[in-house]
Amino acid sequence: MLHETQTEFAAALIYGDTDAASKIRGGKLTATRRLEIYRHNVISNLRGVLKDIYPVIFAIVGDTFFLHAADQFIRSHPSHSGDLNQFGSGWPAFLATYPHAAELPYLRDVATLEWAWHEAFHASDAPPFDLGRLAAFPPEVHGELRFVLHPAVRLLQFNFPILAIWEVNQKTYSGEMGVDWDAPAESLMLCRDVTDGVSVLIRRISKSAHAFLYALQTQATLEGAAAVALELDALFDLQGLLLESLQSGAIIDVNVPN
Repeated sequence: MLHETQTEFAAALIYGDTDAASKIRGGKLTATRRLEIYRHNVISNLRGVLKDIYPVIFAIVGDTFFLHAADQFIRSHPSHSGDLNQFGSGWPAFLATYPHAAELPYLRDVATLEWAWHEAFHASDAPPFDLGRLAAFPPEVHGELRFVLHPAVRLLQFNFPILAIWEVNQKTYSGEMGVDWDAPAESLMLCRDVTDGVSVLIRRISKSAHAFLYALQTQATLEGAAAVALELDALFDLQGLLLESLQSGAIIDVNVPN
């Protein structure tokens, strides 16, 4: 009975179903009016969450477009968690099918980058890699090592110049406002800044570096990850990227081979 009442009340808040009003006590305001006020507050809060997570989307499309899309999203993707940091993960996919966004095909990718930034910012902390650990492994087993990436690392690939779009829509941006729409496909990596442990850095990486790091992220061995990268670029600098990833904090651990 309680679950049914809660379900009806949630439907009333999101979809405007007034049947739940019959189970709410009235007072100076009618039950229906009290439900309307509560619904307005819930919807407003969820709109605010989306604006906080997707400020670049908001900057691109403007208030009217964003709020209309947000209302449609909230009704089709109601929150299922008490943690509002989890709300909004489906926004990129929603924008890909939202009719009014058809003329802005890059919006989904922009939203994907913003959600990745949000995830990276809220990811767990991790201690830095102890370079001395590598000395414990004899050279003959190095190819079998499995490196662990920082929980904040996110690896993305886009066909649009998404980082440039993201950059020109930052409040602190002061450079040229144009975007080179003919720019080649780009690969990006997001990770925490090791200098403060909080800031999220976004940088372009090569396609082969993306392939290597993604392979590590999916538990490939060092040898296996290197093979994937070398298929894309015969001049892939394994030692250079590995050292850079260790120093930048992108790699935090290594598993002992079986």
